Amino acid sequence: MIKVPIKLLQLSLIFFLLWLSIAIKPAQAKTLTVVSDEWCPYICDDRVLPGFLVEIVNEIARDNDLKVKFTLMPLARALNLAKKGRVDILLALTSQHIAELQLQQSQLSFGGLYNDFYVRAINPWRFQSIAHLSASLKDNVILGTINGYHYGEQLNQLLKSNTDHVFPASGNSPLEKQLKMLQMGRLDILLDSRLTVQYQLSKLPKSSIIYAGSQGEFTPLFLGFSSLLSKEKVQLFDNGLMTLRQSGKLDDILAKYALTDWQQQAPTSSRNISLNRQPPL
Repeated sequence: MIKVPIKLLQLSLIFFLLWLSIAIKPAQAKTLTVVSDEWCPYICDDRVLPGFLVEIVNEIARDNDLKVKFTLMPLARALNLAKKGRVDILLALTSQHIAELQLQQSQLSFGGLYNDFYVRAINPWRFQSIAHLSASLKDNVILGTINGYHYGEQLNQLLKSNTDHVFPASGNSPLEKQLKMLQMGRLDILLDSRLTVQYQLSKLPKSSIIYAGSQGEFTPLFLGFSSLLSKEKVQLFDNGLMTLRQSGKLDDILAKYALTDWQQQAPTSSRNISLNRQPPL
């Protein structure tokens, strides 16, 4: 009879138990990759105030035992990665973006935007109509936009036909770049959403930039999900937003950024906006 040393038996038993614990341990939940460009107050490069969309997604993930990892990158790059299925969630997309990328869309909107124009105070230009803007561009006015953004069919068509007079900024903080260029006179008009522009202007000690009108109506924004993500997981985010809204946590998050629930935003057309005042947040 072959004798097996007791220590060897003990070591064998330990290794067997370790192997067994690994074999029966449930697979670790996948960390969801969430990407966006910096677009305060939606998504910010700030640990204290990371943006209300980031806080909303974090709350929903925490309540559902999901792991998420946020990455800031230029929007054009984020969209390219989404096309290749290399990200799980994109923040603050229009329905048009989501359809083009063949992503899954949240049923509920997660914020929204307006097409708002800004100029320096010394500039008398005010938005009147698409035709008026078109004439201004043909008169050598330079319009600042953000690379990769959709502004609606009418504005998108106008921008495509006037590329020599449109400067689309890119990078992780394109709006900050555009505001600096506008302040320096390197742009004549800036096109973005009032929430983002006013938030950035509120952080500046002095600014000569003023609101110059709006085009179109309030546009809802959605979360775009990879086509590889389960429908059950996508539904968790819609359910999570409803829970945050009902519990009052959504209002608490938005209050940090001096905002109110976008559900309360009535559709607003440029005809109903006074062009000589700053738009309300």
